[in-house]
This record gives sequence, C-alpha cells and structure tokens, in this order.
Amino acid sequence: MKLLFTPVFLCLMLRLTAQSTIYKDDLVALNNIVQSLPSFKAQIKGKQLLAYQALYQTLAKDTLTNPNSFQYFYNLSRLIMPLRDNHIGFYQLPKYQYYKTKERLDSFLASKAFLDYPTDPIAIDSLTKALSQSSPDSIEGIYHYDSAYQVGLFKKQPGEYVGVIISSKTNLWATGQVAIRLYQTGPNLYKAIYSHPLFKHYNLQTIEKFQNQSLVNSFFYASFSKAIYTKRVNQVDYVNLPKTNVKFNFKQLNPTVQYVMIQSFQANDQTKKASKAFYDSVKAQLNAPVTVLDLRNNEGGSKTEMMQYYRLFKQYIKNGRLFVLMNNGTLSQGELFILRLRKLKQVIVLGQTSKGMLTYGSNYDKRITLPSGQIEIYPTDMRGNSRRLQYEDIGIQPDVYLHYTTDWIEQTLSYIQTIR
Repeated sequence: MKLLFTPVFLCLMLRLTAQSTIYKDDLVALNNIVQSLPSFKAQIKGKQLLAYQALYQTLAKDTLTNPNSFQYFYNLSRLIMPLRDNHIGFYQLPKYQYYKTKERLDSFLASKAFLDYPTDPIAIDSLTKALSQSSPDSIEGIYHYDSAYQVGLFKKQPGEYVGVIISSKTNLWATGQVAIRLYQTGPNLYKAIYSHPLFKHYNLQTIEKFQNQSLVNSFFYASFSKAIYTKRVNQVDYVNLPKTNVKFNFKQLNPTVQYVMIQSFQANDQTKKASKAFYDSVKAQLNAPVTVLDLRNNEGGSKTEMMQYYRLFKQYIKNGRLFVLMNNGTLSQGELFILRLRKLKQVIVLGQTSKGMLTYGSNYDKRITLPSGQIEIYPTDMRGNSRRLQYEDIGIQPDVYLHYTTDWIEQTLSYIQTIR
C-alpha cells in the first residue's frame, strides 16, 4: 500500500516536530547558561553536581510543547532552584498585546488560553472556611493583593504550598485559578513561582520569606498595585519606607539625634547627582552625638557610591554613636554597607533581617532569551565572596529586632534612651 502525504499533512508533521523540540532546545540552552554561572561553579560540586545532573536527565525525558504552560516553566525553573544566587532573574515574557485595548483584553478573557489557566480542584468554600481559622503567624491562610483579590494559601504536600483565588474583584482572575506556588527551603524561606497579578506570566522569585504576616518579596513590577501578598488588611506599614521618588533625607529628630536616610547607591546620572548634593550637605551638618542611619529599602548599586558614605560614617563615629535601620528591602550593596559598618565600634544595627541578596551580581546587565522566545533569564556574572554566602537567602540579622506593629523611629529613639 502506498502512503500519500498531502502538503497539509506534511505541514502538520513539521509543526509537531518543531513543537516537540522546542522544550529540549530551551532546556539545553538554560542548562548551558546555568552551568556557566559563577554561583553554579562555586556551589554545585560533588554530590550536589551529581544530583543536578540527575535532575537534568529527568527533566530531559519530558516532552512538553507549550512554553506558556506552568509545567514548562516549572521544569526550567528547577535548574535554577538549587542555586543560592538571588540576583538571578527568570521569567516568562509578558504578552503586552493582550492589554493594549479593551477589545483585545475582552478577547483574551474569552480565549482558551485564559479559560484553561491552571486551577486547583480543591473546594473553595471549604478551603476558605478552614483558612479563616488559621493562625496569623502561619504561612497558610488568606492573603490579600491590595483590594483586587484574595488568595487561599495551603499546603499541597510536604514542603509545597499552593495559593488559589478564593475571591476576586477583577476579571483578570477567576475563582480557583492558581496565583502562588511556594517551595520551602528553610524556616519561613521559600522559592516561589508567582503569576503576575496583571499579565499573569510566570516569575521565579529565588528568595521568598514569610515575615510580618506577609510574603515580603511578592512585589511585582508593572502591576496595577504596589502591594504585596499580606494577611494584614488596612494596617500601617511601619517596616518599609513609603514608595516615593525621594532617595535621600536628612533631618534633626531632637536636639541630640540626627536622621540620615539613604535608599540607593545607584550610579545612574540622576541618582548619582542627587547623591553627590546630599552627601555634601550631610557632611557639613553631621555633628550630633547620635545619628540614626536609615537603610530600609536600600536597593544597592555601586560600591564606589557606597564607600563614600562608609568613609563619612567611619569618621563620624570617632565622636558620635550610629544606629542603623535595615529591613528585608535592604539588599545587595546596602547589605554590604551594613557588614562594613557593624565591624566598627559605636554602631548598632536595628530592624529585621535584610533580604539576603549580596553574594553575587551582574556587571553587564545582560538578559538572554531562550530559543522558544517566550522565557528570559537575567544571569549573574560576578564571582561571589564565599564569606558572604552565609547571608545569601537568610539575610543579615540585626543586633536589635524591631516589631512591625509600631513606628520604627519611635522604637529606635526609645532604645537609644535605654542604653544612654
């Protein structure tokens, strides 16, 4: 019998063949990138290397064809999860075209892609009732994303938590859809895969913490809100500085205490110019017996920028005492600044643990798109200092912990009074 291959049939076969190789192409490309990272070479050795190689072989056996599926993204993310390197970025590229007009958005909301978005079969009413009785200090519970929707986060299996939509005021999210997946790596420490609140593409958060009854690293760029996932509703945020364009501030708190706030060591032209003017001003006025240096939400940046302030405060403590504030938003060069300062006498660090994102970094700000064209990685290229690895993920511990329910400046001033 002769087999007749029509042009349509041949096109279909070629398309299926291309789809069957796209996952392998992405996996191979990502594996090559990951193995070239300084963090991989420093950390993945011996038994860890054997485990990584076994993981890769297991993942290579899958035959996935849809780069937009969760399983596809999860498989690739697993190559990055063994690393303690929180400067790495890994995410699906968002499909902005769906959101450009109301007509396109309506079309997307009615599409198969939206209707087939991953859901969990758990009974929502029963889940909501059970989670409403959970402890506020338990990772499980009901989380709010601003006022847009609520997520019920529950343990799916040991070490794995799933967050599903239990109520929504936005048509972007339907009840039962999965917004959060957490993979536990330590006490209150997780790797997270989030679905972006607006664009719904997947993002790997290499370090997530349950702290202050919140998932403190669940901030999303280009979302419709600056909120994070939290159990706390309508509560004043005393831990973080307000999200404004003000990066620097100096003021007199009382006759003997001055206040200096530095939120950035970035070396871009605008920030560097503002920093230079601020530095010159502070240098001329820094003369009180006590100074509170507020490094909350310091986004890091240039070592050169950081070092000028280090030298300033090193000189200052010859005659004064320095009290440094930090939180989970203190990261990268901000954390390295604190490690330098706390070696000096007359310096006390208060607040909560820093982010734990300080060992590695990127000189070239490079982004690599995988062969599918759907997923991108932001790799690191800086060799890490092995002594800093103890802080990666966990963060730097303060000398004095401050509570999240009252004003941190007031707590600090009260503490200063107790040790005088």
